[in-house]
Amino acid sequence: MPDRTDHIKLTYTLTFEAGFHCGSGLSRLLVDRAVRRDAKGYLIVPGSTVKGTLRDQCEQLARLFGLVARSPHDEVEALREYRAPDLLARLFGSRLRGGGLCFDDLTMAPEDREFFDATLSLQTSERTQVSISRRTGAARPEALFSSEFGFTGLRFNGEIAGHISDLPLEGDADSPTYGLLLLLAGLISLDRVGGNKSTGLGRCRTEIMSLTINNDLREFSQLLTRLSDLEYADFARETNG
Repeated sequence: MPDRTDHIKLTYTLTFEAGFHCGSGLSRLLVDRAVRRDAKGYLIVPGSTVKGTLRDQCEQLARLFGLVARSPHDEVEALREYRAPDLLARLFGSRLRGGGLCFDDLTMAPEDREFFDATLSLQTSERTQVSISRRTGAARPEALFSSEFGFTGLRFNGEIAGHISDLPLEGDADSPTYGLLLLLAGLISLDRVGGNKSTGLGRCRTEIMSLTINNDLREFSQLLTRLSDLEYADFARETNG
C-alpha cells in the first residue's frame, strides 16, 4: 500500500486557564521579558511555539503507543533517519527533511480583542522574578528581572494547513493516515504552551473547530475513534516495505 498525501486545513482555539508568557526575546519599556505582539499591539501566540510544543506532545503519545520516537536533539538517533524516518519526522520534519505543515501565528479572538481596544496595556500583568541557582537552591546575586504575562481566560484562534504524506489506516477510503491521527490526538491533549510551564503558567485548553481533508469538511471526533490503531503505525510501515 503506497503512502497517501492528504491536504489538510485545521482550525482550533486555545483558551488559557492560567497566565502565560510567549516571549519575544526582547525587553519593553521597564520590562526585561516582553511577550509577543502583532503590529497593532495585540498579543499573539507564535505558530512556532505551538509547533514545538505539539511535537513534544506527539512524541509523548508516540512513545505511549510503543512507536519509534526519536528526539530531534539526539544526534545519534538522528543518524538513523537516513535509513528510516519515524512518524514524527514525516509529520513535523527534521534535520534531513522538511515538514509539510504550516503553523500560523494564533491571533486573539475578536471578542477579546474588542475588550482591549481602548487600552492595550490591560492585556498583560507584570511580575518580578529572580533566577535561582540549581547548585545552591538560592537566589543568584543581581539576577532580579521582570516579565510580562497574558491574563487567564484569553482565547486565541489558530490554523494548521499543508499536507501529510503517510500510510492510511486499513479500512474504507475515508480512513485517516497515521500521521493525521497522531496530529489530532496531540492537539486536543495540548495543555501547556509558552514559558514558565514548570511553575503552573501556560496552562490551556485546546478545541478543534474544523478539519478539512482534500477540500472535504470532516468530523474529527469520528476519526479519533480509530486512535487505538495508532500502535500499528510502525508495523504497517515495516510490512509495507
